[in-house]
Amino acid sequence: MPLSITEISAETYPAALAFLRRSPYRNAIGLGQMTQLRTSSYTLVALSNETVVGVASIRRDLPLPRLSFVVDFPGVLPPLLAGLVEAHPHLQGQPVGVLLPLARMPLLNGMVQVEESRLLYQMVAEPETLRLSEQPAAQRLSADMRADLVALHNATAGWQSWHPDGGPAFGVVATTGQLQAIAATCFATHDVIEIGWAMQPAAVPALQGCIGALTQLCFRVASRVYLFVEAGDDEIVTGCRLLGFWPAERFMWSVARLNLT
Repeated sequence: MPLSITEISAETYPAALAFLRRSPYRNAIGLGQMTQLRTSSYTLVALSNETVVGVASIRRDLPLPRLSFVVDFPGVLPPLLAGLVEAHPHLQGQPVGVLLPLARMPLLNGMVQVEESRLLYQMVAEPETLRLSEQPAAQRLSADMRADLVALHNATAGWQSWHPDGGPAFGVVATTGQLQAIAATCFATHDVIEIGWAMQPAAVPALQGCIGALTQLCFRVASRVYLFVEAGDDEIVTGCRLLGFWPAERFMWSVARLNLT
């Protein structure tokens, strides 16, 4: 199968977007990195007979560069990864973050050395499933509360990709003035939106209020919203279920080193 690997361009963008849109939840990270996050990402497209058969991108504005890919055939991935390393040689041997559907992880066998892994649930909500409950009221956070967001952001797990300046965020503030929980925008496209979250210990009701408020706002832009939760975090999984989120797919978060030699 003759392949050509090329950087995303105005000519290949529409076909690559359609390729990823075939599965907007499963391919959401790639969609985000190719659209709203394009200025902080580098994207390659694999073409066979002028048909898109693969897309791979690296996001460069996170503490760990984040790898995302979608391919129609296993043989498409090696040249895509080689193209990313050719454009960014420092990626070879450097830790990268990989957040992929669990079923896609075996495609990396022999090309990465995994140092850490965590199983996540992609929890999904759509307008007809969202159920708001009587939780502490969340408020949209303003710029003057950024310092509080930074403190919570620094305490979140490495697989969280939201940033205090990344988009709308909602929080619940205790009577002491301390921010108990937040839900923040990771990226927003017209296809799907990812939200991130953080909370103080034992603040699940506050977190539910934040997630519900932000999800309502997100539905003005897209009808698909999701967040990630660690598979073993039953309290958060249950809290999301009560809001009408359901686990759509298992993802694997890994810290890995590319080894293409």
